Amino acid sequence: MREDVTATVQLIYDCPADASLSAQSDMIHDDIVRLLDADSNNTVQLSGLTIQHVQSQAMTYGITEPRPDTRWQCDQMNDLLERAYPDAESSADALIFVLCDLRHLADQENLAFGLWDKSAYRIYVAEREDAAGQKKKTALEDSETDQGERS
Repeated sequence: MREDVTATVQLIYDCPADASLSAQSDMIHDDIVRLLDADSNNTVQLSGLTIQHVQSQAMTYGITEPRPDTRWQCDQMNDLLERAYPDAESSADALIFVLCDLRHLADQENLAFGLWDKSAYRIYVAEREDAAGQKKKTALEDSETDQGERS
C-alpha cells in the first residue's frame, strides 16, 4: 500500500544574478523536474512539486537597496487609494482597506503575505535610513558652506 506524503523543504540555488526572479524560478523548476526521473531501485520517489515561494538573496538576507526618491510613489499611492476607496473617510481607513484587500489577493494568488510584508519592511527601513543619511549629509554640507561664507 502506498500513500502521498507532502514534504516541505528549503532548497538554496546558485542562480545567475542578472536573471529576473521569475526567470530564476523557472530555472529552479527545470532543475527540480530532473528529480521526477525516478530511479526504479528506490522505494521513495518524487511524484510532483509546487514552488510556493521564491525570494532573492537580497530579500533573504536583508541586503536591500533603497529606491530613488519615494515622494512620487507616495503621491501615486495616495491617488490610487483615493480612486480605489472613494468612500474611505480618511487615509487611515483607505490604508486599512488596501491592506485587507492585499491579504485577500495574496490568498487568491497563494502567496505568503507575511513573508512579502517582511521583505517590504526591510526595503522601507533601508529607504528611511538612506533618507536620514541624505538629510544628515545635506545638513553637514550646508553647515560647511555657512562657515565658509563667514570667513
